[in-house]
Amino acid sequence: MSAVESRGAAAAGSDCVIVNDIEIMFGGQAGDGSLTTGDLIAGVFKRMGLEVYTYKDFPSRIRGGHTNYVIRAGEHANYGTADFVDGLIAFDVEAVETHVHELRPGGFVVFDSSSETLPDGVKRDDITWYLVPIGKIAKEEIGLELVRNTVSLGVLARLIGMDPAIVRADVAKVYGRKGERVVDLNLRAIEAGETYVDQHFAEWPSGYGLQGRPDVDRLIMMGNDAIGYGALAAGCRFMAGYPITPATDVLEFMAKFLPRYGGVAIQAEDELAAINMVIGAAFTGVRSMTATSGPGQALMTEAIGLAGVLEIPIVVVECARTGPSTGMPTKTEQSNLNHLIFGGHGEIPKIVLAPGTVEDSFYLSAAAFDLAERYQCPVFVLTEQALCQSKATLPRLDLGRVSVDRGKLVTEPVVFGEYKRFAFTDDGVSPRVTPGLEGGMHLAAGSEHGEAGVITENPKNRARMMEKRMRKLESALAHVPPPLVHGDAKADVAIFGYGANRGPIVEAQRRLAAEGVPTRFLELRTLWPFPEEEVRAFVAGTRAVFVVENNYTGQLDRLVRYVVGPLERMHRVLKYDGRPFRPIEIVEPIRRAAPARGLAEV
Repeated sequence: MSAVESRGAAAAGSDCVIVNDIEIMFGGQAGDGSLTTGDLIAGVFKRMGLEVYTYKDFPSRIRGGHTNYVIRAGEHANYGTADFVDGLIAFDVEAVETHVHELRPGGFVVFDSSSETLPDGVKRDDITWYLVPIGKIAKEEIGLELVRNTVSLGVLARLIGMDPAIVRADVAKVYGRKGERVVDLNLRAIEAGETYVDQHFAEWPSGYGLQGRPDVDRLIMMGNDAIGYGALAAGCRFMAGYPITPATDVLEFMAKFLPRYGGVAIQAEDELAAINMVIGAAFTGVRSMTATSGPGQALMTEAIGLAGVLEIPIVVVECARTGPSTGMPTKTEQSNLNHLIFGGHGEIPKIVLAPGTVEDSFYLSAAAFDLAERYQCPVFVLTEQALCQSKATLPRLDLGRVSVDRGKLVTEPVVFGEYKRFAFTDDGVSPRVTPGLEGGMHLAAGSEHGEAGVITENPKNRARMMEKRMRKLESALAHVPPPLVHGDAKADVAIFGYGANRGPIVEAQRRLAAEGVPTRFLELRTLWPFPEEEVRAFVAGTRAVFVVENNYTGQLDRLVRYVVGPLERMHRVLKYDGRPFRPIEIVEPIRRAAPARGLAEV
């Protein structure tokens, strides 16, 4: 087999150059460093002025097992993966066998041919194959096989036209903390990869033009880091958590930065301890949070009920993953919505927010603390693996948009005997004191209680106290983050969705509009209390409604139907294989059910 085989639609000699739009996948075994290389490439694309989105797909073990890292770069922001992959950097045959079908016609594969041979069954004639002995180059020319990922970066950079100065600067920055020798080894690895391309593939010029706008005042950030940053900016000064994928990054972020601002982050012995520590800290007046995923959320359910009945403001970050039980810990899903809204014995007021981008993860996480204190109830920030562990470029964050509203927190002495912690109020929110405030002594009972906290089973008090607590949801509706409308607000094809699906839905909208199917998309950013009026108004006058979500039972679809009733024109677009939507997976069902007017009618 020759070094280069099988040129596809974007063959050399073609006038077709793809400008500022590329999706690269690295595939190999967990622990081999491909994720680090993916992060490095994302940084290079960002510094080249391109908008970047990344997605990690890795096994739930430390070493071994197939992993891949997707980096998408373009002139315009896309908060999701594309329909197809342009280029695959494959470190083993398994990576090719697993992902060759995801490549677009005209794409390419760089395969490490050091120790394996491609079987005939995986070849596609419509893509280009670059066979490069990456590991051998690293071992024999650099003297360290460990730098084979950096060799592959040199190969990729030359093939697609990445800026060599930026590549070298970023490699030096990433490995600088390990010393000059490590930096030198990796720079030599970059050069070795570039040289191999020059010597073997010079007749195959790049089919890509990569050059965005000047890289000014932009960040590249992971969703979980944005959540932690938002919490810090909002004044959170205590976090307790137990490591669980994919939420652990939030705990690691807070453990690193909270102490710099006088805060404390604790790794508890389990989720039960973590949530009870958070409740205790919040009871004393400290803005407090935890972060977990589905199994941990299940363990926290009883304590969250305690926070609800004691009217203690806490923030819980739910980084959803594939269930049930242990499920697939490193894969994405939106199957915990019912649990967050309806889970628990008895009923309490709670607020559920759902960011749709990395940027929104910052602002909604910050807003969660104001809402928790203003309405003295648990507030959930619901995200998912496809968002919380992905990176994206975003504008510099505006700290001026972050407020600190402590609600009805009483800081001046009150009259002993007259202060009623659970006083009946019109908005359902009672005055709150912190322990030690003069005259503010009261009982904090997990059992049903009266205005002063004294336990009682009086039926009239019970009904009145339940109504008081639940009135918080009505009061909160005017202050929670509103839904956003994307696309043509007058279109008669409507889409509902939330979270990480925002990106692929918006991209699908652009595609459909070009085909003569305009759409409107309601991105729900507050899932509870459910925005009934906005939902009811949004579906009015539609000829087709689609609900896009990553679960089997259509949990969001059921919420929408709860408000608008049964609609024959409502369709579910579901995916539950642990992977996020690609735009084509949304385009195709809408195209089938709601074609352009004049062609057919629903």
